[in-house]
Amino acid sequence: MNFEQRRIEEAKNGDLSALNDVVTKYYLEIYKYCFWQTKNKEEAEDITQETFYKAFRFINAYKNNGSFRAFLYKIAHNICIDHQRKAGNTYDGELFEVIYEDPGYKETEAFMNFEEMLVSLNDKQRELVILRFGEDLSFREIAEITGSKLRTVQTEIRRALKKIEKDWRKNNR
Repeated sequence: MNFEQRRIEEAKNGDLSALNDVVTKYYLEIYKYCFWQTKNKEEAEDITQETFYKAFRFINAYKNNGSFRAFLYKIAHNICIDHQRKAGNTYDGELFEVIYEDPGYKETEAFMNFEEMLVSLNDKQRELVILRFGEDLSFREIAEITGSKLRTVQTEIRRALKKIEKDWRKNNR
């Protein structure tokens, strides 16, 4: 049993310091993902909080047969989808400014370029590319989060990258 699994088991038994360790380890990562999805600091914070609330509310249902990180992303993914449905939000291609001040956000220019590449993708492809390259998740974790087959995730990401490359070539001639 690794350190994370041990802390999860301790959290299941009510150890508040173990819960704190898990939140500390994943908070910024989950927040960043939620921010990608909502484009709004307050909404991202709310969804991040709700993600951890739900994760710990149902922590006893979590089985150590997968990554706890993927478990958190799956919860955040579902909450973001619910949030978008309620708000009627769709991605409109508008670029947004990074508000959260953290050393990880200092590469704003690269971030904006990354977002520009996502504009032409459909919602599903955009989600997969963000999870893979924005959040650095494995194909297996992405499949677990989205409820898709591993090969489907790989194929869709490959298609998205080809579309990005095609658009880039078209715009840079």
